[in-house]
Amino acid sequence: MKIKTSIIVLFITLSTSCNLEIDPFDGVTRENLADVPNALLYATNGVYSLMKDRLPYKGRDDFRSSYARNMHQMLEYASDNVTLSGTTTDPLFFAATRQHFPAMENATYVWYIAYKMINAANQNIESAEEGSSAANDYLLGENYFMRALAQFDLLRLFAKPYSHGTDNKGIILRLNSASPDLQARATVGESYDQVVADLLKAAQLMANGTSRGNEYASKEAAWALLSRAYLYMENHAKTIEYATLAIESPNFQLETTANYLELFHNTYTSNESILVMKHLLPDDKGLASIGSMYLTDLIGWGEVYQSEPLRNLMSQHSQDVRSTLVVPQLANDGVTVVTRNGIPKYFITKFSYQDDIITLSSPHVLRLAEMYLNRAEAYAKDGQNQKALDDINVIRTRAGLSASLYTLANLQGATTVLGAVLQERRLELAYEGHRAIDLYRNKLSMDRTFPGVQPSVVVEWNDDRNIYFIPQDELFANKLCEQND
Repeated sequence: MKIKTSIIVLFITLSTSCNLEIDPFDGVTRENLADVPNALLYATNGVYSLMKDRLPYKGRDDFRSSYARNMHQMLEYASDNVTLSGTTTDPLFFAATRQHFPAMENATYVWYIAYKMINAANQNIESAEEGSSAANDYLLGENYFMRALAQFDLLRLFAKPYSHGTDNKGIILRLNSASPDLQARATVGESYDQVVADLLKAAQLMANGTSRGNEYASKEAAWALLSRAYLYMENHAKTIEYATLAIESPNFQLETTANYLELFHNTYTSNESILVMKHLLPDDKGLASIGSMYLTDLIGWGEVYQSEPLRNLMSQHSQDVRSTLVVPQLANDGVTVVTRNGIPKYFITKFSYQDDIITLSSPHVLRLAEMYLNRAEAYAKDGQNQKALDDINVIRTRAGLSASLYTLANLQGATTVLGAVLQERRLELAYEGHRAIDLYRNKLSMDRTFPGVQPSVVVEWNDDRNIYFIPQDELFANKLCEQND
């Protein structure tokens, strides 16, 4: 493998998720680069580690600071799927209540880590010569994918949806390690185009290689993320194309109804998992894990519960296997649901019990069920209604609802085929960070008039606080960066 010597330092972080039988080493420099075997491999693994590791920021080492946790809470806690049962000093409070401000710790941390991931990927891309070997090209593909993923995460949090206008402010595109500190935000259209370009490049470079496992990027992961990006961009043909490629891959299959709980409790062993943030026991975040806020089982805060409207929707079919991921805490009589501040404790276990460890979880980034739902939404918007229903019925059948499938004459409570698709997306992808974006990009309001600490309001699809403020640190350092309205 040829490695260019122009790079001074490769960012390397090794962690247990990388499954490397080698002593940790973080001293790769221009002088000793040639003496370090597999340098690009180690540096690439370091980019993945940034998503789960707890890193000090601004002189603080907060046990709650991980990219996975903060991303999850910023996306999901602002939705109508969950409810916060009490006040807290944790910055998650400001995501749940939409009381955003430019110095929010969770938003600032996610911004910082996302650009750290982008910079690390840039350095890796610049360090290796494309075409020198198949293995080298595959690792380059992984870095293009990770750069695209970080850019896409930033767009979901800090920029208005593509469907609201491509000339709106997007993100700062830093595409090489020499990118100037002073740089304006690209438009939403330019930002999405860059995500797509990186993913197409990633798929090309990984086309003929062998996946290292579902904790690493693959060509199927690139196809899957392309299907999501094109869905957001309302490019129906491309959404269908790339979702179909992922669906037809022999490397992934939907889990059975009987194995549905294991799909989430042990994601990294599932046939349905396209990409996960793999955590092993040494990576368990305990009281700072994603699952700790959803559950109390010997350990855990257990302060965020399933919302009343989602509970009502799921209760329409008692045989829906998805409802088994929600466990009420019962009083001594075995019937009454315990409450906190008047909110019924319906614990969510989607991020718990990996290897029977209460707080351990490897959350999904991409999974096969989403591909059926992405394709279904594109079919519905393209006027191919029966194909849309066929796809969501695959998901509904797996959920144990083969007796309650969608038909053109019976949309199971929805009023349009698109509404049926969005309803099924809500049920299947609940708590995975999709719900709020699904509504707003489709220019639909969100009804949050249910019990909880969050304000009881209907949120309009074009409300400025549907996205977060650009962190104040970026504005101080980069005078060309404009704040969100």
